[in-house]
Amino acid sequence: MPIREISEAFTLDDIVPYFQPIIDLQSQGVWRYECLARLITQGDKTFLPSEFLYLLEREHHVNTLAANMFVQCASYFRDVNVPWNINITANDLHNEELIRTLITHLSSYPNPQRVSIEVTASTALSNPKRLGAFIDQSMSAGLGVFIDNVGSCPGDVRALLNVPLRGIKLAGGLFRHYDEQEAVREYVDYLLSLCEQHSINVIAEHIEDESLLERVKRLPIRYAQGYVFSPPMANVRKAQHRH
Repeated sequence: MPIREISEAFTLDDIVPYFQPIIDLQSQGVWRYECLARLITQGDKTFLPSEFLYLLEREHHVNTLAANMFVQCASYFRDVNVPWNINITANDLHNEELIRTLITHLSSYPNPQRVSIEVTASTALSNPKRLGAFIDQSMSAGLGVFIDNVGSCPGDVRALLNVPLRGIKLAGGLFRHYDEQEAVREYVDYLLSLCEQHSINVIAEHIEDESLLERVKRLPIRYAQGYVFSPPMANVRKAQHRH
């Protein structure tokens, strides 16, 4: 998809969370939400992070994006007893000020165990010591960790599962090729077996159509996320209604 040029001026306050539900396939209800950053310009155009992060980096604001998103989401969900996740980058893992912000905020937050961060598999595999240190620092505050996009990059996933994770998210492409490619089938089955041994939740992500959802339902996977349920939306209640 071509990157659109952002011609309008904006501030960090114009970057807001959108919410995409993660569905419990057993109950058919919302298990938790992933909070995704969206830039809404004065002209009501919506931009994805891939389209605006370069501008934040240019203005040296990228280090404050995760903290800004966290504070907005924490406020939104404070009186809504639903678990939620935000995404953090490799830079965020090394940002001690961000970690202090998260831990301090959660010390007075109702049921902080509802809150988790998501780190991509490539970031986790490239920064194993830093991820371990982050988990050590944040666990006492109740913060959980999910590894996102597992199966989209090479690496020793088994090593990742030896740290205390709340869950992993398997890339949707794995399920597209599960029936046709033996190597993919063996990889997914192996991962599911490991997660069961370690009591790690598994989410099938990028589930965009009914045929893909039917493939996931044949596997021992309890949770799924994707456009087949709901796109990211600006309001949790709308996302619930859509589902």
